[in-house]
Amino acid sequence: MAAPLTEIMTSRICRQFHHRKSLIRLLQRRHTTMIDDDSPSSEEQRLQELKSSFSTGTHTPNAEKPIIPLAALPKTTRADTAAIEHIPVTENGYQFKKHPGRMKSDKITEIPEILENTLESIFKDSECKSLETDGRSLYNQLMKRQLPESQSSLTARARKIEPFVISRLSNKQQAKLQELIALPELTEDELKELKNIQNNIQNQIKKRLRFTTYHYRPLQYTADFALKYSYSRMIPNYSVLTECLNEIKRRDPDFEPQSLLNMGSGVGSAVWATNRLWSESVREYYCVDNASEMNKMAMQILKEGDMNRQSMVIPNVYFRDKLPLQKGGRFSLVICAYTLMDFPNQKSRLQLIRELWDRTEDYFILVDVGTYAGFLLIQEARRKLLKMNLPNEDVEVNIFAPCPHNQHCPKFRYAPENVPCNFEVQCQKWKGQSQDRMKERYSYVIFKRGKLAEDMTNEWPRIVFSEVLQKRQKDMAYCTICCPDGTLSRRSISRGRNGRELYRMTCESQWGDLLPVKLEHENESNITMDREDSADDGTGWNNLAEQNMTTDSKKTTSHTKDMFDSDSLYNIKDDSPEEK
Repeated sequence: MAAPLTEIMTSRICRQFHHRKSLIRLLQRRHTTMIDDDSPSSEEQRLQELKSSFSTGTHTPNAEKPIIPLAALPKTTRADTAAIEHIPVTENGYQFKKHPGRMKSDKITEIPEILENTLESIFKDSECKSLETDGRSLYNQLMKRQLPESQSSLTARARKIEPFVISRLSNKQQAKLQELIALPELTEDELKELKNIQNNIQNQIKKRLRFTTYHYRPLQYTADFALKYSYSRMIPNYSVLTECLNEIKRRDPDFEPQSLLNMGSGVGSAVWATNRLWSESVREYYCVDNASEMNKMAMQILKEGDMNRQSMVIPNVYFRDKLPLQKGGRFSLVICAYTLMDFPNQKSRLQLIRELWDRTEDYFILVDVGTYAGFLLIQEARRKLLKMNLPNEDVEVNIFAPCPHNQHCPKFRYAPENVPCNFEVQCQKWKGQSQDRMKERYSYVIFKRGKLAEDMTNEWPRIVFSEVLQKRQKDMAYCTICCPDGTLSRRSISRGRNGRELYRMTCESQWGDLLPVKLEHENESNITMDREDSADDGTGWNNLAEQNMTTDSKKTTSHTKDMFDSDSLYNIKDDSPEEK
């Protein structure tokens, strides 16, 4: 018996849907377009466009990694001889797993026992019965935070929507609008009628923006929030900062910080991580956070849960709500972790970055979440500081990690556009939970004031994607690296072509490690950034949108354009942040 007509049509539609989906995936994999224009202005514009598209939620969160052409290392490229000399040797030969390029640990970063016991006692004494559920909810909320959209970019998007809204007006309103535009002079009644049409257009645009704009809300740092934050974020923050500080200690063993400035100190994870590595050298921990409840929680943890106690586990820790005066001198180590997203606009963020850099003596560490929003915040600060390097002068700002260069981030040149430069660390979980470990992704950058310390790792590329593929039958390994010349490169390393040592070290490396090899630089000249940051975040008419508009739409737009210049879209105060 023949199948019913509905079943036949359903199966046909399903086949067409899956076929269309597979074609889309194929086209995405073949999309390897690169941006040819690499000028500072185009890079800045691209960064702003990406930030705006992320705020509107127009790009997908689960994109594949960019497709980079595979190229083999030249036959003359071998492992760095200095790296081979530092590999431990046993009776069975070299221990390639411990080569000097290994910067990321594959083991769980454990927190100090005294810190774990203190947190456990605080959580038990708290009145919150659903701390685990609330902590997980807060963790997900913090991971989903997006960049607050500036007023200028929101206004620019409103101008793009305007022609479409005008085309959706009724025939009567459109005819009346064209009639009023054609008149050389308008009476009071005609001017009032035109104003009513403009208000109608503006209200429709605001309505559409409400549904397409991320509504940024500042966090409320209450006592309950501080408790949940310490439960959900203390261990991940501590593990990430320990990983960053460990790299400084490995690559610059002579560095012994005397003081620490922690901006946005939160519950004090940076204090514990710094004390773990340099407990004997650091004499002062200066914690700045304008949330008094967060400072109280950090102080309670340092006092092992007893606020009546006078001394702290780590001495010489001072809590303030404002940055110290610059006259007080600089700090050996400055850390700003998971703080930039609390600032509602770009101007305040860049001002903070400059103030922190002015108080830095040696190293300045910026850390944020491993999402694309966190990556863009790191890149924003990175570009700001690199522009302080004047041409024909000694470089004052140098990137210590993760980039092996001082140029633009090469990930902006590849599609898809939403692949962040992030890394991963394994953290422990609280006792009694189903799993004993969790993975935390983060984006970071470490700046060095002055020249980098002389170390063989300064000229090595870094592995920037999670997989290091290897085919033992062919004695071939593949990895994607960020090179010292400021490019991304996907390379194949062969045992026969590049030597056994380099092949084995590549196989034993992982995401975030340095590859012990010196590559031939194709472009050694840094990109000068002498143009000041534009205060505009995308204001003005989009040229492409203007070209696609019809002549009638342009005429109509010219009469309605003034309402965006005079009346700000941020009259919707309950939906959008206001730039000061």
